[in-house]
Amino acid sequence: MNKLENRGKKVLSPVLARYHAGFSVAKARGSYVYDDQGKKYLDFATGIACDILGHCHPKVVSAAKKQLDRLIHACVGVALYEPYVKLAEELRKIVPIKKAQSFFCQSGAEAVEAAIKLAKFASKKPGIIAFQGGFHGRTLGALSVTTSKMKYREGYEPLLPEVYIAPFDLLLVEGLLKENDWKIGGVIIEPVLGEGGYVVPPSGFLKGVRALCDKYNTLLIVDEVQTGMGHTGKWLACEHEGIVPDILVLAKGLASGLPLGACVASQELMAKWSPGAHGSTFGGNPVCCAAAIATIETIKKEKLLANTAKLGRYLMNELSKLKASFPLVKELRGLGLLIGVDLGNSAAARKVIDLCLAHGLLLISTGKDGSVVRFIPPLNVSKKEIDLALKIFGAALRDV
Repeated sequence: MNKLENRGKKVLSPVLARYHAGFSVAKARGSYVYDDQGKKYLDFATGIACDILGHCHPKVVSAAKKQLDRLIHACVGVALYEPYVKLAEELRKIVPIKKAQSFFCQSGAEAVEAAIKLAKFASKKPGIIAFQGGFHGRTLGALSVTTSKMKYREGYEPLLPEVYIAPFDLLLVEGLLKENDWKIGGVIIEPVLGEGGYVVPPSGFLKGVRALCDKYNTLLIVDEVQTGMGHTGKWLACEHEGIVPDILVLAKGLASGLPLGACVASQELMAKWSPGAHGSTFGGNPVCCAAAIATIETIKKEKLLANTAKLGRYLMNELSKLKASFPLVKELRGLGLLIGVDLGNSAAARKVIDLCLAHGLLLISTGKDGSVVRFIPPLNVSKKEIDLALKIFGAALRDV
């Protein structure tokens, strides 16, 4: 245990769980983090899918520094400022929602809360359908539609009423909608389960949910907190199925690691949300918005969606070779550079992740029992860095 760990143990709440006890970082650049002894680690955890341009990308750093010199905070409820409007304009260009308008907050959980509130307020119906294994955040509203790990919910009941948890079965979803048509205001879904194990719904499922929402006059909320901003090779994972959500939720990589979330919907739908019905003091902070604008510009300029799609295929192909060599690997799942390696055993996954860390590769787990090792490198990762990660991961599989 290092000195920082000892200090933290005295003053930090033990409620904070960590993937790697005793591990701390002092600085980071590009695809690498460095501990306080100067040891270098290839980072394929990226702050849980937040550092999508790697660490301290010069364009993002420059934009944030310039904004720090101009305006740090004003609260958009007090005064409008350029980065808030500019970011909403940039999002309108990349999301599939026509005449999109945005509400900015500080995190994915807050963005989910906003989406649920918008769905309830606009539809005048209280019910929400969510899906088994979904993770949408840990605030009480978001937690009410989260089932990726049941321990997240333990001790906090009762949660929101009128929440229905469905399996990935369109007939059962339609049954819920048909039986409760008068009170289901929204359906929330991740296009790829994040904390639920990087499970990709069956082909056509999202289209089926979209059709059911249209049929029963229910708003479709797509949670792209982890999958959005290019992780799957497209701006949004729902684009792979060609669907358009009524409400879109973004966060994590939106501002390259700075705290920012967004609830996005059409101008028509947003018009049903009366002024003052929702708000945020720090949401859409000028520095965070500036970083987000720079993030979007960089993804476009450096053609990182294409890089993600190309290297995502390469990574999946190489992991498939490891799967053929090691029976420990049960299944590979994911899209683009968002890939889960299911080892089917949480203890084995723990050993593999620990071995990788010892040899300079930072990975984290996912899934209800932590048996899935996830690969979430930055969008601008290089083939050389992927090969290094594969070499370390393959050696860890051999050792376990």
